[in-house]
Amino acid sequence: MKRRGYAYMGDSSSASLGGGGGGAPSASAAAVAASSAARSASSAAVGSAGRTTHLDVPRTTSSLVAPPSEENGNGHGVKGVSGAAMPPPGGGGGDPLADHDDRINYALLLALYTLQRIPMGLSASIPFLIQQRVQALASAAHQSASAAGAAAESVERGLEAAAVASAAAAAPHSLAELTRTAYNAQAIFALCSWPFSLKLLWAPIVDACFSKRFGRRKSWLVPIQLIAGALMVGGSEYVERELGLENVGSEGGGGVSSMNVRGVTAFFFALYFLMATQDVAVDGWALTMLSRKNRGKGPICNSIGQNIGYFLSYVGFLALNDVDSSENLWRPLFGLPSRPGTGLVSLGGFVRFMGTFMLVITILVGLFKKEVDMSIEGGDCCTVGNCDGGGRRAVVRDSDAETLLPKKRAADEDDDDDDHEIDAYEIGIAETYRRLWAVVRLPAVRSLIVILLTYRLPCALSDNVKFLKAVEFGLSKQTTALLSPMIVLPLGIIVPIVATKIWHGHPLKQFMWAYRFRVTFVALVDVLMLLAVRSFLGESRRILGAGEGTSRAIFWLLLIASTAFQATVHSMQFNSQMTFFAHRVDPAIGGSYMTLLNTFANLGGTWPSSFIMYLVGRFTIPPDCAVGEDGKEVCTGGRDSYFPLQMALSALGCLWIFVMSKRVQHVAELPDDAWRTHIGESEDGEEEMQSIKKDH
Repeated sequence: MKRRGYAYMGDSSSASLGGGGGGAPSASAAAVAASSAARSASSAAVGSAGRTTHLDVPRTTSSLVAPPSEENGNGHGVKGVSGAAMPPPGGGGGDPLADHDDRINYALLLALYTLQRIPMGLSASIPFLIQQRVQALASAAHQSASAAGAAAESVERGLEAAAVASAAAAAPHSLAELTRTAYNAQAIFALCSWPFSLKLLWAPIVDACFSKRFGRRKSWLVPIQLIAGALMVGGSEYVERELGLENVGSEGGGGVSSMNVRGVTAFFFALYFLMATQDVAVDGWALTMLSRKNRGKGPICNSIGQNIGYFLSYVGFLALNDVDSSENLWRPLFGLPSRPGTGLVSLGGFVRFMGTFMLVITILVGLFKKEVDMSIEGGDCCTVGNCDGGGRRAVVRDSDAETLLPKKRAADEDDDDDDHEIDAYEIGIAETYRRLWAVVRLPAVRSLIVILLTYRLPCALSDNVKFLKAVEFGLSKQTTALLSPMIVLPLGIIVPIVATKIWHGHPLKQFMWAYRFRVTFVALVDVLMLLAVRSFLGESRRILGAGEGTSRAIFWLLLIASTAFQATVHSMQFNSQMTFFAHRVDPAIGGSYMTLLNTFANLGGTWPSSFIMYLVGRFTIPPDCAVGEDGKEVCTGGRDSYFPLQMALSALGCLWIFVMSKRVQHVAELPDDAWRTHIGESEDGEEEMQSIKKDH
């Protein structure tokens, strides 16, 4: 019997290392590579928002490959979403779930994954709102400076000197202070996504502690979503108030002191923590909610649902919040009265609406979706050791409508079924953490961890700052948001499929080729794009002295190329990461093993985010601007740190390739046995742990 155990796949930003030996990948690895195409689209789309991204992958490697149906034991008899297999003649024997209709379960999983992605999409829009707020403050400061200059002229004409002091006091902050504030705020807010990078720390607890009477997954899912929904409804006005968005149109708007980014970060940090916990529960429920023959559709529901949630809350919000689009498109379209300078929806209103939507869906799930028995005898469970509600080992009952350990016909058994996955409630929380620690101590895993934690730093500017800088130079939020569904999403689906065929069996070459391209050519295109945006959207509206039509063509060409190249390399590295992980993990603890690797991949993309934001703010020197005699602003001096930092990071990326390429190749060529702990294969697990320690 092949067991589907707990597994908590991290949602990682990371396109990571692809490895594997020279042989063809296993069927499981190939399936992982193919299914990663849709997931990489969502991951790359988040990256286009200028934020650290996260990937969300299925909980087990085995769940990516649909199990054999009763009609075809070789695993190729799986029907489509709407094609349910007919029960065997006579209605007896076989899997009790073989004729189960999963259409309602598909809809439920789509809704749950959509809810999970909504807070993340909203958080991806916050950096643009911070930029908008700082730009409003800068505009107010500029107007105050102009007023001060006019007041000085009035003094020369014999008017009251008090006008000078009044005008000077009206200037709330210098441009240098506003620049530092903007990127310091971005660095602080980037910390809100850390819970998804660390959810492995509490994921086994979620799997092992539950109330059987309410349902193993519903015990966590329902209260977590109720808390998240209530937090969004109750905190909607708080977020808008703390960002100072209510005063954007006023002069000064309360100044920098009115923008409490730490409070907003804490708000979204709490939402990320709740959604990371919800992700553990939903991924586990997907394995038992769907019938055996449809279990492979779970990752598809994951990908589609998260894409829907992300584009609703990120692209949808920015489009409806954009002032120009609201006034020129949405209000005429819906027949609403004109309100110049105001978006169709506010941040507070949108957060409140999404929170209400989450509460409604959660209440419906809690009342009408029954989670049956979960194959565990006894009552509630929350122990450090084995748990079946009464101290006995869990027993599988064939009559369960939802089965955690699905029955498998003897004719379908093969050698791989001996490597079954372990469930946290079966071995206990303490044993689960002990096995994860054994994985971390493997030399192969340690080498991989070093790679995962370091390779993203040279790419941090493109991943986190590029589009924020473009918005600073004048690119609209709406244009930035629409690049995701128009360019990033299609490439995120197509590129992994094509790359798998080109580098079939050699994901290491795919990873290294994409990485070389990413830290050199893509970085150059990003710099050219930003220079084009600054020139074309500036006062001259010319690029290198070309005509307006030519300049416009260059502007759009570089903008599209920069977005497309970044999405391409991101998808290629994501695909190679998934293929490598799936091909190397120990099947006995495949899900938790994959979670562990993705946790470090997450951290590798998370920690550079705040660090690079801080560096940009620290080394940027804004120009000194003054109003000339002709009434126009004249700026001199200043330094934009993006461009020298990009040169330094590209050089660092080349150095990384020179130093780490041999380590990458070594990791890819390690045998399968180097990735296994062998814990549980003999009666004395302690002796195996000692042998692992001696190897170090």
